[in-house]
This record gives sequence, C-alpha cells and structure tokens, in this order.
Amino acid sequence: MKILSKEFKVETRSRFESIDITDAVQEVAMGVKDGVAYVFSKHTTCAVIVNEGESGLMQDYLDWAKKLVPPNGEFKHNAIDNNGHAHIISSIIGNSRVVPVKDGKLDLGTWQRIILLEFDGPRVRTVYVKVMGE
Repeated sequence: MKILSKEFKVETRSRFESIDITDAVQEVAMGVKDGVAYVFSKHTTCAVIVNEGESGLMQDYLDWAKKLVPPNGEFKHNAIDNNGHAHIISSIIGNSRVVPVKDGKLDLGTWQRIILLEFDGPRVRTVYVKVMGE
C-alpha cells in the first residue's frame, strides 16, 4: 500500500465563499493508481463538499447555509468571537470527504468537484489530503 499526504493553504477573501479545491487535491491523488483520497479541513468554521462547481450553485450553497443557520441568530458562542453560525453550519455539512481514486485521478462524476465552503472569512485555511492505495 502506498500512502501520500499533503497540506495546502486556501486564502479566502470574504466572510462567505465557495472555493473549488479539486485541482489541488488531484495533485496528491496522481501519486496513487487506485485507492481513496481523504480531504479534511483543519478548521471548525468551514466545510468540504462534493458537488457541482457551477457559479450560480456555488453562490446557492452559501445563500442556503445563511438561511439554514442565519449569521444574525442568537448563539452563546458569539460572546467569544461572533461566529457561532459558522460553527453550527460547518458541523452540519462536515469538514471532510472521501473520494475514490482510479488510474491516478479522482474518480468524480461528470460535474462533481471538491469545494471548500467558507463561513467565517476572510481567513487562511489549511486543507489536509491523504491518499491511500496501490
């Protein structure tokens, strides 16, 4: 079994943002012929999803996150740093995904991309990728 890992930084520019990180994950995945890629955000106020990277949909993710967990809601955590909404929505969505790797490429569907959803930017985020396989 071959195991490769890498961390990379993602710099967000606004409080809410959708960023396609597929290409950065693919760079690690090409070192393994067949296996899985584990993608993990090392933060508690952003999330990782696999979905379509179309620009309207990239905004829809954020708009619906705000509707599900409004940033102006009442959160006890806001007494510390005013980002209670970001902690709640990122925990609902999740901070990691597992993607199959086939022939050294992420085995995603036609429109699927790996997307980092920022709920508490701007920040510099660290994404950890571990690829395991043959």
